[in-house]
Amino acid sequence: MLECVAEVLREFIKNNYSRMIVEVGCGRFSAIAVALRPSFKVTATDILETEAVDCRLAPIYFKDDITRPDLQLYRGADLVYSIRPPLEIQPSILDLSERIGADALIKPFGSEIIEDRRLHLRSCRGLPLYLFRNGRQTGM
Repeated sequence: MLECVAEVLREFIKNNYSRMIVEVGCGRFSAIAVALRPSFKVTATDILETEAVDCRLAPIYFKDDITRPDLQLYRGADLVYSIRPPLEIQPSILDLSERIGADALIKPFGSEIIEDRRLHLRSCRGLPLYLFRNGRQTGM
């Protein structure tokens, strides 16, 4: 199942973004960030110590708390995305996106419904995604 999610997200991001992207709350699941590295400048963040994340993320991983983000890690990003983030950090992801002028994409856990009015539910090949567009006009 995660491979299918990774494939759909990679396709969506590649079709809609062209510069720097940041994965927030990457944890131990690195398939998307690693797969996007050849095409994008990718940064991955989480509150975990470096030793606890997938070693393939080592050169692009930074320990950071999204509720008190180090803005330098995120500046210049087109997109901030997160896969199954806990409800309590979702507003922080959107707040960060607004602050840095980036879009935000959240892949919810299962059939979770996110009620933040800044997000719009989309279906990408049957995969529910919540998208916040930060004023840029793209082909989405």
